[in-house]
Amino acid sequence: MAKDNIIISTGDLKKEYEILDTIFAIDSHKEGMFSSANPGKAFDGVKEQLVKECKKLGGNAVINCLFEYRNALAGGGFLGGKAQVIEILAYGTAVKY
Repeated sequence: MAKDNIIISTGDLKKEYEILDTIFAIDSHKEGMFSSANPGKAFDGVKEQLVKECKKLGGNAVINCLFEYRNALAGGGFLGGKAQVIEILAYGTAVKY
C-alpha cells in the first residue's frame, strides 16, 4: 500500500535502504448510536499514523509491519451503557531508499 508516496508493507523491499527507526501507532473506532465499531476505519487510521511518523523521520517506507487488534468496551455508549471499541496497534521499521 502506498499512501502519499509512503509505502506501508508487511514485507521487505526489493531494493537497498537505510533503516531509520522502529515506529509504533495505535488507533481505535468506537460504535456509535446507529453504527457498530468499524475495524476498517481503525486500520486506515493506524496506517495514516505510520505514514506521518515515517515522514517525520524523512523516510519513504515502513516495512515488516505487524498489526494487532483487540475488542474493548468503553463507557459512555448509547444511553450510558458500554460501547464496543476496536483498537488496532501497529509497528514497523521506517526506512529511506
